[in-house]
Amino acid sequence: MLETLWQDIRYGVRMLWKTPVFTMVAVVALALGIGANTAIFSVVNAVLLRPLPFKDADRLMWVWETQPTLDTAPFTPADFLDYQAQNQSFEQTAAYFRQSLTLTGAEQPARFRAAIVTANFFSVLKSDALAGRTFLPEEGQPGAQRVAVVSHALWQRQFGSAPDLPGKTLTLNGVSFAVVGIMPPDFAYPDTVELWVNPQQVLPELSVGSTADVRIIRNSHWLSMVARLKPGVTIAQAQADMEAIARRIGQQHNSSHGVRVVSLHERTIGNVRPLLLLLLGAVGLVLLIACANVANLLLARHATRHKEIAVRTALGASRWRVVRQLLTESLLLACLGGAVGLVLAAWGVDLLKSALPAGTPRLNEIGLDAPMLGFTLAVSLATGLVFGVLPALRASDFKLSESLKEGARGTTEDFRRNRVRGLLVISEVALSLLVLIGASLLIKSFLHLQSVEPGFDPANLLTMEVSLPASKYAEPSQQRAFFRQMTQRLETLPGVSAVAVANDLPIDGDTQTSNPHIEGRPAVAGELPLAGVHTVSPAYLQAMGIRLLKGREFTTADIDESQPVIIINETMARRLFPNEDPLGKRIKFSDPSTDELWKEVVGIVGEVKHNGLDAEPYMETYVPFLQSPRAGMSIGLRTTSEPASLTAAVRQAILEIDRDQPIYGVRTMEQVLSESVASRRLSMTLFSLLAGLALLLATVGIYGVIAYTVSSRTHEIGVRVALGAQSGDVLRLILKQGLVLILSGIVVGILAAVLLSRVLASLLFEVSATDPATFVVVPLLLVAVALLACYIPARRATKIDPMVALRYE
Repeated sequence: MLETLWQDIRYGVRMLWKTPVFTMVAVVALALGIGANTAIFSVVNAVLLRPLPFKDADRLMWVWETQPTLDTAPFTPADFLDYQAQNQSFEQTAAYFRQSLTLTGAEQPARFRAAIVTANFFSVLKSDALAGRTFLPEEGQPGAQRVAVVSHALWQRQFGSAPDLPGKTLTLNGVSFAVVGIMPPDFAYPDTVELWVNPQQVLPELSVGSTADVRIIRNSHWLSMVARLKPGVTIAQAQADMEAIARRIGQQHNSSHGVRVVSLHERTIGNVRPLLLLLLGAVGLVLLIACANVANLLLARHATRHKEIAVRTALGASRWRVVRQLLTESLLLACLGGAVGLVLAAWGVDLLKSALPAGTPRLNEIGLDAPMLGFTLAVSLATGLVFGVLPALRASDFKLSESLKEGARGTTEDFRRNRVRGLLVISEVALSLLVLIGASLLIKSFLHLQSVEPGFDPANLLTMEVSLPASKYAEPSQQRAFFRQMTQRLETLPGVSAVAVANDLPIDGDTQTSNPHIEGRPAVAGELPLAGVHTVSPAYLQAMGIRLLKGREFTTADIDESQPVIIINETMARRLFPNEDPLGKRIKFSDPSTDELWKEVVGIVGEVKHNGLDAEPYMETYVPFLQSPRAGMSIGLRTTSEPASLTAAVRQAILEIDRDQPIYGVRTMEQVLSESVASRRLSMTLFSLLAGLALLLATVGIYGVIAYTVSSRTHEIGVRVALGAQSGDVLRLILKQGLVLILSGIVVGILAAVLLSRVLASLLFEVSATDPATFVVVPLLLVAVALLACYIPARRATKIDPMVALRYE
């Protein structure tokens, strides 16, 4: 058995070596399909299939609040404590929120992405430190020692992998922290965080997780919750348990907030699942097209070897022996294609990692590894069988007497082979049409998204962030003074025409929300919508290019001692004040019975896309920074020159005010817009590349079949010409055959695209998954390209010399 197998392999290598053009074309087609599949599957495996790097990760849950106008919202500290105390489903629950912290005391101040976490955060995840330890239970209590745990990446980058880092002290936001541990390289939760600290040093009045001496905040939503299920408890049971608590909270505090429980893995992968699965399906279609192409090539090649196969059969070879030899050659082709495809996949994975948006979950885990090598081998072998079985069976199924005849052309067997090749071409056209329609819909969707009016002017706008440490700027007056001085200094820089200061800028999606109460209207459970709250400087609207529809902007006279004022957007005006003028109405964000002063509506502005270009209109409010100062603010500089060129001057101006105050997140607003649509751009680009590859493979397949048909019908065409057929008659004959195959594939492809269109719907923006224009234009384009592929061999057929053709074998 092994000896004959070795003979088959050696003979197969010789046969492939004798036909280098055929071998090269087949290997390239397979390498493109296998390489694309391996690259995309490496992403799918790392992001979707591989478990999270936590012990018993399937029991980790992410819990969030739902509201009438929001599917996803953070908890208030008070609500978190209620859920923590009353639930019967979780072993432990932990809370966290993200906040950037400034490191001082080094040569240059640095800014880190941090998570403020409850002391049991690492205990819930069951994650231990690589060096040192994580937090102790008592470090969650008010007045406990300030401690921090650093990520492995930060330990290497900022601290040079110093082994003695645990035990050292860092100055973060002007406060001393004792580093107690370093996390392992594979620990990355929440994503992008590189520093974890216990809570009270950032918010001294609030120690999350402790009920002792805590000011309970019931109206400000900013906490995320992660929990571990008790053994034997299902997600459905936990969901029912938390919903019961939500109803009790709602009855007690006059709210209609709900709650939802999902696995942490599901939460981590976010919205990338549909895109990755669609990409995997698309590259699978490309691989099938490549298989059909190679199968067609093999059918044509085996047809030229029918006498060789007939002689082997006449000498005693069984049909199984012939099939095994031909399958061996197919598997050799597949393995060669897989080897080249693996090289392409390694390059493709690096390209994908660089192209994927920075927020892609588990991005650092993507790469080629042992499972990927196994996947490539399995795909290669499966591919070899897929494209090799049918040609091998067809080649071994013949009448020996006819095959041994010298002029055995135009036989029934030859017709059957042509019919099989035709069916393969129909499949290629149908599969190509599927990928082309998907790519066209994504391109059209992206163009629609790019044309969305963001509600502000992003041109010549430089953005950055500044966060003042509470140790130095604890008082509102100090915060006001810093940002007033900073604004004055930045306005004097050459090239700066206006300066905007706000707690968040458009598009970034990091909007604080709260429940607005309207004076004179009783709060009714279920009727407390959420609105975005933006703290902005007097020149904010002008600097950002936001339209003022009615009323006035904020001025320097809107200070702490004056009447509190507020500006609302047109969505809020339309929803909360239908058929009445909102100007002069009064709003507050806490319970009407509290001491908070009512804010008078003084202006209405146009819609601004704070949460992305594809976000639905949302209620937004703006309050004056001088009346509600904050320590962490974003800056927008309207410039008369290239915005990025001012970065160094801005950094120096702020360091002159406070040498320990860094700026971070420096980007132009056009970069912000570009990054906000990066995932959609990537999906469009990848689908377009796959569509182009599918079209190329299908075109080559159609050309090959028609060219082989012309070759096999040379004698017939010569007879027709000898009997008086004109060039146009021959051209129409060949094109008609190709057109029948193409139109058949188009019909099958359109039906399949309609059935599968719902799968693509979630990735589209303002485009129907069955967009009529796309379903008309794309098939016409494919017909035009395919007819061109038919025309070349058809044109060659018109040049056939009848005298030569009549002698053709």
